[in-house]
Amino acid sequence: MKTIFPSIILLSVILVNSSFSQKINQLQKTSNLNKTNVVEHYSKFNINNISTFVYNNGSSDLAPNGHSGFIYPRGTNKGAVFQSGLVWGGKIDGKILVGGSTYSQGLLGGKVLANGTPQDPSDESVRVYRVRPDFNYNLLINEFEDETFSYEAIKSQYEKDWNEWPANDGAPFEDVDKNGVYDPAIDIPGIPGAAQTLWYVANDFNEETVISMYGSTPMKVEAQVTVWGYNHNGIYGDVMFKKYKLINKNSKNIDSMYFSIWSDPDLGHAGDDYVGCDTLLNLGYCYNGWDEDAVYGTEIPAIGFQILQGPIVDGLPGEFAVKGNDKIYGKKKCWHDFSLFSFLPLLEIILIRI
Repeated sequence: MKTIFPSIILLSVILVNSSFSQKINQLQKTSNLNKTNVVEHYSKFNINNISTFVYNNGSSDLAPNGHSGFIYPRGTNKGAVFQSGLVWGGKIDGKILVGGSTYSQGLLGGKVLANGTPQDPSDESVRVYRVRPDFNYNLLINEFEDETFSYEAIKSQYEKDWNEWPANDGAPFEDVDKNGVYDPAIDIPGIPGAAQTLWYVANDFNEETVISMYGSTPMKVEAQVTVWGYNHNGIYGDVMFKKYKLINKNSKNIDSMYFSIWSDPDLGHAGDDYVGCDTLLNLGYCYNGWDEDAVYGTEIPAIGFQILQGPIVDGLPGEFAVKGNDKIYGKKKCWHDFSLFSFLPLLEIILIRI
């Protein structure tokens, strides 16, 4: 029986108004990378001031037409991010393998079945599920204004995803009757208290798909991804939360595992973007290099990615780490270097985007 080694990481993206008085020479974007359109199933996160695309192949923030899809503020058609994803790498039998999602995706939608084979990605159940607890009586104005579907179609899809919520596959829900079984007539799907939750599962079993990313062979990982947010006023109106739960479906352990958030921020006009990092805060950020942007004008946001929480590691007897609703004594959370561990059958990564 394999040892389970859980790890939790928090990532945030912060959108704040910013202005810089110093003029900097315009940075011309010369990337020759192939930014391809995504053809997998997607849904939209749009419960607050953010509107963006979430795909069931690990990609996010890219619009289906190939343009920047992370819109801020929602409704303005002003893009802040072109595309984002999660990338990982590790060793199996001493060989370095990688996976995840960048301009190319090493994942296909679908879970890994009990017999060890991946689910058919064309199955109707292989999709991005989206729920909100008030869909039955809310006018769904955000979605109606942000999407191309009718109110009836949007509400119908919310109802379908509610009734078919894949709790048995790992999708979170509020267990109202505390019996451990999801009942759509009683329980509430999604992150408890969230205004909108999206969930999907993907895997890297398809060798052709994985090789197309960085030339690696599959690591045989299942990724369960949860995206959620709140429609509160204030800072939570600019926040999108993400949680990645990665499960090693390989018969072998993965050692020396590294993870990285990958993103191509295009903050309005991409030619004047600058990036930086704060190593003490584990924060990477992007800001405008000029006082005025061709897209945002003088009201220019900044965007940042912050790792807030590392994996569970050995601690002192009096210390404890929290995993879900449980306290694990003798353990603690590693806040900085989260690469020095073996990736065994279970790994959780929680990412927060603000």
